[in-house]
Amino acid sequence: MHSLDSTQQAVFDDIVGLCERTLSVQAHRPVVALVHGVAGTGKSALLASLFQMLSERSRRRALGDPLADSTIRMMVNHAEMWRRYRDFAGDMTVLRKSQVLRPTSYINAADKQGAGADVALVDEAHLLLTQPNPYTHFMADNQLAEIVRLSRITVLAYDGTQVLRMRSMWDDTVLKRALGDAEIVNFSLGNQHRIGASDAVRDWIGRLLKGESRVTPPPCGDEHFDMKVFSDAGAMRDAVVEHAEHGTSRMLSTYDYPYRLDGKDYFIEEPGLRIRWDRYEPQAALSWPDRPETLDEVGSVYTIQGLDLDWAGVVLGPSNVLGEDGKLHVRPDLYQDQAAFVGVSHLKQQGYSPQDIESMRQRLLRNALMTLLTRARKGLFLYAHDTGLREALLGA
Repeated sequence: MHSLDSTQQAVFDDIVGLCERTLSVQAHRPVVALVHGVAGTGKSALLASLFQMLSERSRRRALGDPLADSTIRMMVNHAEMWRRYRDFAGDMTVLRKSQVLRPTSYINAADKQGAGADVALVDEAHLLLTQPNPYTHFMADNQLAEIVRLSRITVLAYDGTQVLRMRSMWDDTVLKRALGDAEIVNFSLGNQHRIGASDAVRDWIGRLLKGESRVTPPPCGDEHFDMKVFSDAGAMRDAVVEHAEHGTSRMLSTYDYPYRLDGKDYFIEEPGLRIRWDRYEPQAALSWPDRPETLDEVGSVYTIQGLDLDWAGVVLGPSNVLGEDGKLHVRPDLYQDQAAFVGVSHLKQQGYSPQDIESMRQRLLRNALMTLLTRARKGLFLYAHDTGLREALLGA
């Protein structure tokens, strides 16, 4: 089982107690445990621990245990994290890989069988669809609403600052509507477990992302966390390779360079750097950061969301620019991930104005950048395509 800090352990114990109480009575109203927490606060570790312990209680079949013979399912709408959970299940004798599902698979199977899980654990709940998507065979209006409807207890790990697509556009109103009349119990995780940076570095990242103050060079790193801005993308790549001898070190980039799922290789090119986008490998046994050959690739926000690195070299592509006001501005018109903006017509039908939708576009780009900048435990390296932004970050 994952090692939990005191805050995580308290939430763990409360959720287990909630499951015990709920499953000990014949209740018809669904129950939702909603775990809030920003990137790196240990949401996934909490859910993995719950997954293991609840499944163990189910299989033990102890007399009088309300969790005995209960149906436990884990799901996440993210290919790399789904793979990680499947690997985790395969390593644990009390778990089965078949317990780990993609949300649409769970929804369609539960609808067909007329019954869902006693406990449905959902990691990265902010990636669930908020509108139909025929491409993935999801035809209802909201994946979370369907999961809650079909499950006795739903445990959600949620962070509204990691929304990346219009088809998964979450805010407080959408969340409340999806949860409907369920009994909701809120929990919060606040301790930072991933980023080993000082408070000064974390505060600097927060100010940069908000774009509310002028861009300044980051604080210096220390013995716990490397922090460096590069004037040359090739030199940053060299630093990433060097650190790979001591842990997981990979290149990442904003989605500002062309890429298609057509079997061809696509490259990011900057002065001193030509590196291939990550290849789509759905049958790979290991997740992207764990495969040695991916040191020769650059990962996107979709590759790395929810996962950890020791060191990350992040290319801030053309959509990230220094405005005349000296602040970080994002330009959706230069963003190459057009799939992120699919679903605008559905939002217009719901009454969102053009101004609302433009704000959403801006939010998606800043969320994606935040996700990239919060993956590393031991060091963060930056290179900016935009000359003005690069010089501001360097203090030139």
